[in-house]
Amino acid sequence: MFTEPGITIAGHVFTSFQLLITGALLLCAAAILMGYRRDLKATLRQSAVTDRLAEDLGRIASALERIANQPADFSIREAARHSAQRIGTPADGVPEAEPASEEARRVAYSIFGR
Repeated sequence: MFTEPGITIAGHVFTSFQLLITGALLLCAAAILMGYRRDLKATLRQSAVTDRLAEDLGRIASALERIANQPADFSIREAARHSAQRIGTPADGVPEAEPASEEARRVAYSIFGR
């Protein structure tokens, strides 16, 4: 039985040792490039602009949280009224839930430590 001395790729015969060395060289090149990219990190220093950006992002996040909570608050309120009517308690007797304090909201939703 005839065995080929290597792997044929595009008409060229490569031995497994040549493929191993090529893979090792590619891994070394990738490691060198990753090490070089590590030196090119951009850092943000605290300044008036970054402080303003953080405040604006905080305001946007708070507004999005309020918008996201509106359907849930409405459905909870409607379910409470529906269950109160079923029990026989007047719908006006259902107390309105008071909004959560800013501190409670900050703990529940914050990923930025606002």
